[in-house]
Amino acid sequence: MQKTPKYIEIINVLKQQIEDGTIPEGAALPMEKELCRLFSTSHMTLTKAMNELAIKGYVRRIPGKGTFATSGFRTTIRKPLIQSESITERIRNSGLTPRTELVRYAILKGKDIPDVAATLKIDEEDYLHYFLRKRFGNDNLVCLSYTYVSQQIMPTIDITRIQGSFNEYVMSLGIHRSYGYTEFCATLPSQEQALLIGTDHIPLLKQAIMWNVNDEPFELTYHYYVGDKYTITQDLVLKYNEDGSFHKEAVDFYQKSH
Repeated sequence: MQKTPKYIEIINVLKQQIEDGTIPEGAALPMEKELCRLFSTSHMTLTKAMNELAIKGYVRRIPGKGTFATSGFRTTIRKPLIQSESITERIRNSGLTPRTELVRYAILKGKDIPDVAATLKIDEEDYLHYFLRKRFGNDNLVCLSYTYVSQQIMPTIDITRIQGSFNEYVMSLGIHRSYGYTEFCATLPSQEQALLIGTDHIPLLKQAIMWNVNDEPFELTYHYYVGDKYTITQDLVLKYNEDGSFHKEAVDFYQKSH
């Protein structure tokens, strides 16, 4: 019988402990040195396991602070993407006037944000673009957008262009996203987000969007929609069979800002 790889063993153990509450949500996991000792493994193997757990929503890794258990795996809804409206288009299609405010732009190394680097397949010493934006509809805050872009595919960014639709900017450069996925989950605002939206009592709807270009990871964006400013609607149609019975079929999926 083939032996289970060590990193899979680590994933399975920690997943079980987080799922059953042995490691409660928000609790800090032991330091990596201690985890390596407990699992009799190398730092490289442990890092691979922790990156996988982070992608699946079991842990959150914060550079300089540690790794913490999360419950994102319980509330995530995943949907494949072939094409998608930009936030600017969604707001405009809702009859509102879109506006974007750039809060922060930086060039980071993969080692600064290991979870994102693992998703975008960025090495520790390679670079990526990062920018945080506020998105408004009729001057009302709709969401916060955190975007990470591979510098290997997009070496430079005109900062003035990301104060509008990044989607339109990318298309104007002839960069064509091939496919991707989106995930939704509920979350509470972090301390920084509470300051940006003005309260820590409003729940947020988190949407993760990951895009590929020519089968290479290109962009990872997290949208945090504020309170009741965003609605997900799925239309259902009753399809009748020859025997008179029917089944429900989802025929449309759209989002609405309001």
